[in-house]
Amino acid sequence: MEDTSAALRAAEELVESLKSHPQANHAQHLALLERVDKVRTLLETPYDVIERQQEIMCTAGAMYTLIQTGAIKKVPDEGTITAEKLAAEMNMDVSAIQRLMRVAVVAGFFSETAPDTYAHNALSQAYQLDAQGPFFVLCMDFNKMCMALPDYFKTHKPEELYDLKKSPFCFSIGKEGKTYYEAIDENLEQRNIWNACLQIIEKNMPITGMFPWESLRENVEKEPERAFFVDVAGGRGQALLKLQDEIPGAYGGKLILQDLPIVIDTLKPEELPNIEAMPYDIFTPQPVKNAHVYFMRRLLHDFYPSVCIDILKNTVSAMGPDSRLIVCDMLVPELVEPGRLKELYWLDLNLMSISGKEKTLDEFHQMFDAVGLELVKVWPSEIGATVQLETRLKRS
Repeated sequence: MEDTSAALRAAEELVESLKSHPQANHAQHLALLERVDKVRTLLETPYDVIERQQEIMCTAGAMYTLIQTGAIKKVPDEGTITAEKLAAEMNMDVSAIQRLMRVAVVAGFFSETAPDTYAHNALSQAYQLDAQGPFFVLCMDFNKMCMALPDYFKTHKPEELYDLKKSPFCFSIGKEGKTYYEAIDENLEQRNIWNACLQIIEKNMPITGMFPWESLRENVEKEPERAFFVDVAGGRGQALLKLQDEIPGAYGGKLILQDLPIVIDTLKPEELPNIEAMPYDIFTPQPVKNAHVYFMRRLLHDFYPSVCIDILKNTVSAMGPDSRLIVCDMLVPELVEPGRLKELYWLDLNLMSISGKEKTLDEFHQMFDAVGLELVKVWPSEIGATVQLETRLKRS
């Protein structure tokens, strides 16, 4: 007979945590989910794990099909649609629609209001492309890459993993010979999904609550002619918009958002209040000199250390004696703790496919040393593995 005592203790700890945090913040919410997973892990057999993985993959496959074919849009926001009508509108076999929807419904997507009759619910609406659907679609694209990994490693030399134009992702979509970003920039819809996804997952990589920006107020107010904050490759300005909540008025300093023209040119002035948008390529010298802060968030993890060194050199060359370069990324711990920081590890596997890498503290030290920076302090977040690494020019 199976001993469930360990699972019972974990379940009791979960109940106590739920009682202690009836209104959980995001960090507490993630901790509660880890406790939920722990209970199940202690109960599952290896067969149960395989079965659960198959369930998840089939559900994801069904939802991916419903999204990518446009079937999810045919389900009305109000009211219902039958499998027969949905199949006719999609020019699909009715039994295919039935089976896709059964897998979705049993997993909690949509509601079946009568036999083979469907309505949206909150979860299926969340998977629309104007909601959180882009995150899901991008995850599925990376899952397809994972299925191609065996063939990639069988057909490539070990050193080719570090070649930006021989990435596993581009191999999986038949675009080898291009970098990941060159490949997605060929398709505006794909680039838009990428940009939307980065905004959706913001809460899992916090921006505030780490480095004490107030400590810079005096210097910024004293020298307002210097740019205060340069967000290097900052996407659609999500970091600067969030930071303005923590730094009211930016202490009178200038906020600059930099990214490629393909990103900057899609932004409207009203989307970037109090922010100057500037086209910039990270592989060219930094044009803004002697800023108080240069900020690289979720940038260096897109590349291997050798490329990161080139990127860093371009900004280090623009730094003044008291400039700060703050790197906001996830930090890989020395040992893997089962059940903890799952997002870090699956994200790192995805990054491997596009020639990127989450890094250890030792790897950051090596990169900083190579470009003449010294690490002042690691400022951790209470959420996940995110940190802000405060650096400055080396002092003799």
